[in-house]
Amino acid sequence: MKWLWTSRADFERDLAEELPGGRVLAPALVIGDALKPGSELPVFGRQGFPIAAEVAPTVEAVVAVLRPLLPAAPAAWSLHVWVPDSDGGNPLSAQATELAEGVTKALGSAGERSVRAHELYDPAEPIVQVCLAESGRAYVGAQPLSSTVSLWAGGRARMKIPSGAPSRATSKLAEAIAWIGYGPESGDVCVDLGAAPGGWTWLLLRRKTRVIAVDRANLQPDIARDRKVLHLRDNAFTYRPEEAVDWLFCDMVWKPAEVGKLLAMWGEKHWARYLVSNIKLPMKRRLSMVNDVKRLLAAGGWREIRARQLYHDRDEVTLHARR
Repeated sequence: MKWLWTSRADFERDLAEELPGGRVLAPALVIGDALKPGSELPVFGRQGFPIAAEVAPTVEAVVAVLRPLLPAAPAAWSLHVWVPDSDGGNPLSAQATELAEGVTKALGSAGERSVRAHELYDPAEPIVQVCLAESGRAYVGAQPLSSTVSLWAGGRARMKIPSGAPSRATSKLAEAIAWIGYGPESGDVCVDLGAAPGGWTWLLLRRKTRVIAVDRANLQPDIARDRKVLHLRDNAFTYRPEEAVDWLFCDMVWKPAEVGKLLAMWGEKHWARYLVSNIKLPMKRRLSMVNDVKRLLAAGGWREIRARQLYHDRDEVTLHARR
């Protein structure tokens, strides 16, 4: 069975390179063969699902495919109707919303059991996927909760950040923690390399951690004044912690290979237990660069290394690892 995947626009070829039989279908859409059991999810895949059918984007056609995919016994399920995040796909959002409303209404009593994906709890409960493509076709499929790539429609994990956050970088870290499934807790000590103006430090403070913010530039004044922040006007590459910390965070616009070597050293020296970092990508060899950095981290002793281009990432990917 073929799978449909979506990526950030302009990263379709990178995603296709990761997939068995991968080929670009349209901007932000890639089609490929099913991954082998136990395979890592693709770095550049926001969402993916097995294609049950390709049909006209009408309520009647979609419902005809959906009925056999829904649970026979009373159970919860979720419906995601989405469009690719591209110049041609985004204008179809209103049509997708109308289609979703029509499909839910047409399913009658079954529609009453439809819930938001984040409200599903049984691993077998399905998320039904409908992608409305630029071609005027709808791709329909379903997956159990346990194997769904993203709980967000089309993988668009829009983070709502309270007012006061100093930069959009806060959204990146919020999404990263949601993707990882856990994060720093009250009392943890965190190092934030490349902290200014303080987008990541701000969120870490809201999680009641203590933060060592390393950056020669200024932090936002209210962040710098916080008693739980130690701002060191130091170079991230020459800074050395006085003792091991719980979490290392890093978000710097710098050469990815050099950042990878820095993060690897933190692992080798046992200076942190957990790692969350953004890696800026080159114009070419993007997948190769991600793999190169992952190898550096592994050589430095980091384990359970994961990489993903998240919704709030641009020309970068997010890395997570642990000791």
